[in-house]
Amino acid sequence: MAASAGDAGPSFLARLVLVLLGCAFLGAAWVWSHRSEPWAARLVDNAQRTVGARHR
Repeated sequence: MAASAGDAGPSFLARLVLVLLGCAFLGAAWVWSHRSEPWAARLVDNAQRTVGARHR
């Protein structure tokens, strides 16, 4: 039985959003892994200030 176009799965826009979220997550994880370097530490500190996390 052939599936109709509505049953084909997520739309192009939904797939694009998921791919962009995945890229953002991987980028954030990569920066977090380099947080001992000055340029990455600055980005991590700014992000922690934005979300209200306390510094350790």
